[in-house]
Amino acid sequence: MDWLLTTGKATPRRAFRETSSFAGRPLVLGRDREREDVVRLLLNPVRAHDPGGGGGSAKRRKSRDGVAVLAILGMGGVGKTTLAQVVYNDQRVQDHFDLRMWVCLPESPDVTLVTKVIIESATKGAAAQTGLANLDSLQVVLRDLVSSKRFLLVLDNAWCEDSVEFQTLVAPLKFGYPGSAILVTSRSCKVADATGAAELLCLNGLPEEAYWELFKQYVFGNEDPAGHPELVAIGKKIAHRLKGSPLAAKTVGVALSSDMSTKHWSIVMASGLWELDQGAGGILPALRLSYQYLPAHLKQCFIFCAIFPKGYIFGKDTLIDMWIAEGFISPQGDFGSICLKELLSRSFFQQHMFSDSCYVMHDLMSDLAQSLSIDECFCLTDERCLPKIPSTIRHLSVCTKHLELSKFLELGRYTKLRSLLILGMSGQDLSCSLDILFDKLSNIRVLVLRGCAVKELPRNIGNLKLLRYIDISYTKIQCLPDSICQLNNLQILNVLNVPLKNHPKGLTRLVNLRKCYVNEPITSVMSNISNLTSLENSLVFEIPKGQGHRIAELKDMTQLTETLHVTNLENVVKDDALKAKMSTKAHLQRLILEWSSSKTGNAEVSNAKYSQESIIVESFEPHPNLESLKLKHYSGIPTPSWLQAGKLCCLCELSLSNCHFLTEVTSLPSSLRRLHIIRCRNLRSLDECLQAQSLQGITEITVMNCSKLALLPVERFRGFASLRVLEIQNCPELPPTRKLTLPPSMVELLMRSCGHVDASLPSCLHNLPSLVSLIIYNCPNLLSLPAEIVSQLRSLRGMYVDNCSSLRSLGGLHHLSSLINLHIVNCPRLTDLDPLMFLDVGEGQGYRSWSA
Repeated sequence: MDWLLTTGKATPRRAFRETSSFAGRPLVLGRDREREDVVRLLLNPVRAHDPGGGGGSAKRRKSRDGVAVLAILGMGGVGKTTLAQVVYNDQRVQDHFDLRMWVCLPESPDVTLVTKVIIESATKGAAAQTGLANLDSLQVVLRDLVSSKRFLLVLDNAWCEDSVEFQTLVAPLKFGYPGSAILVTSRSCKVADATGAAELLCLNGLPEEAYWELFKQYVFGNEDPAGHPELVAIGKKIAHRLKGSPLAAKTVGVALSSDMSTKHWSIVMASGLWELDQGAGGILPALRLSYQYLPAHLKQCFIFCAIFPKGYIFGKDTLIDMWIAEGFISPQGDFGSICLKELLSRSFFQQHMFSDSCYVMHDLMSDLAQSLSIDECFCLTDERCLPKIPSTIRHLSVCTKHLELSKFLELGRYTKLRSLLILGMSGQDLSCSLDILFDKLSNIRVLVLRGCAVKELPRNIGNLKLLRYIDISYTKIQCLPDSICQLNNLQILNVLNVPLKNHPKGLTRLVNLRKCYVNEPITSVMSNISNLTSLENSLVFEIPKGQGHRIAELKDMTQLTETLHVTNLENVVKDDALKAKMSTKAHLQRLILEWSSSKTGNAEVSNAKYSQESIIVESFEPHPNLESLKLKHYSGIPTPSWLQAGKLCCLCELSLSNCHFLTEVTSLPSSLRRLHIIRCRNLRSLDECLQAQSLQGITEITVMNCSKLALLPVERFRGFASLRVLEIQNCPELPPTRKLTLPPSMVELLMRSCGHVDASLPSCLHNLPSLVSLIIYNCPNLLSLPAEIVSQLRSLRGMYVDNCSSLRSLGGLHHLSSLINLHIVNCPRLTDLDPLMFLDVGEGQGYRSWSA
């Protein structure tokens, strides 16, 4: 049983941090809200569905039967166990449950062992000598113990990520009385998924004020800190570094209390936690426990990040590309993203609050990485630390703006370097120094000079035969040396925001290049890209009318993973189209096929060529894995046959824009989620393709500027049970015979100049509890928005009504407690208006505009 994610090899048992249900009078500050939340959930639990059918993502529903599973998640040292202890011993919890059990999961137990420990907890040790070793017999005993009892079981420090194993463990617990609960604490989100937890509490660091109170208790004890003003000032700075971790407060607080001198505290302030003497149960052992159970490749990925300064924001792709360049992980498929998600789920990384593609490390995790990689990784933040760099160093970053050139050249002594990151040395030109360094650092695989004052890249860069990753973005380099084309192992080349005047002609010899970041389309940098068969990143491929790039160059580029945008397709002849072999690009996510916009303006020319364009687009049938397709200025009359159901089984997004000869769309892939049809001026019918039974997962439909569209089956839209966004704009020919109906899932609705579909207002707004945004513009058939309908839109945050000439009444606005933005303009007949509309009706109330 890989209950703790062991490697499968027999290893000596290590000591583990055993916990108990007794809190031992812990210092608990700043957790009142979390304690009350957990107690409330235990006293009124919810039951999750079987985790085998979806785990933590399963739909939650209130229940008083079955066993509820709750999970407290957070990084090591954040106080999960302490919170569980306080809740476990809360008088309300003691009174509510007939039986309480606490189990701290040791290293590598199997289900049999855990079951036995649960029995011992349930019987207060009376069953310790039962001698039973058979799982079936133990489960019978446990079943009898919990039968007809409302119980609480705490599984502290859980690591099991296998839902099958968890279900085996809890099978006898299902005989407990309704309202029974299991409380799990863990560092891993995957544990919560495996247990099917119905409620999650993600525990973060303590608030600053509460944390300082806790820190003071560990440092000063019962002594009044007011007598040590200098220590208080230093202590607050140290406490701020610990980011609210209670375990860190205890570890560092004890270290400080051992020597109450300003000198000692200043040394601690200037050092990292890795330099402190850590006893058992200290912060680094607690965090190191998480590290121990990582696979070998993830350990490498994590400790590599020790070269980055604290607070550094990692770009997802940048970090993954460095891991690949160092050989830690394979470049195939999405393996890098999987690794990053794994580390994120275990709290080694945290999502940046403002970007889904950026990550940060908690300072304590950064300390852990540095403590684990002290002989291999070093982050130089001060030139005075140069003597501390070990001779064995392999990965080095220089994160200081100013470093004397003589000291910079000292880096040449570290000949084992595989990574050199110069981050932000913008004060002096490093060009000559790099020339000297490159003669000595022949083992470099990753080189980052981003933002440095470098005007010229030395020619001897071509001697760095092992170089796989080079980032010279935001430098002042104007010319790349021809020798860069000798870097046969180069995988990543980043020259974004570099004022290059020209590019070496031999760049196409870089056959291992996976990603090339340049300011202009890569086809304008290289004369022929057919050799770049490893290229993965987005590619804009422009086909000139005369000499230049040919579509056949795409033939062997099977590793493209992001977006392929092919432009000027009118310059492709049908015999060449098949040579692109679009169907072989299994990793490609998005495909954009675009013809010139100028030729579609000439109807005579377009009519003569539409047949050929239809043939050409048929030749571009993509791989079934494609997720997004956009056709722009396509002059064919039919849509491609490969768009029919069953062909592109992964297609989620389809956009047809400026396809002026398209008259109807007959079939769509059943996997489609988002459909955008824009400026198709001859389109007459979408009746056949918009079938609820074949598009069950569609969430977004946009139909815009289709002046001849007459058949839009709006009466079927209620059948699209997942539909969230609907936009119908500038489609004046839509008839009054079809009445719009909408599903309760709707979040955004925009109706503008939509023919007679606006006659469906306001009845189509019935039963839309999730509607957040409502935009009605130029809808002359709208007569009223009555209170009985408007008042039901309780989630509405924005309402825009503009140029509705027949609108006479609007009511129920004072019921919309979520409304933030209200705009009613250019409605000259509106006289019957909610008299309370200008009153504050909710905390979220914001800007309102009213004009007749």
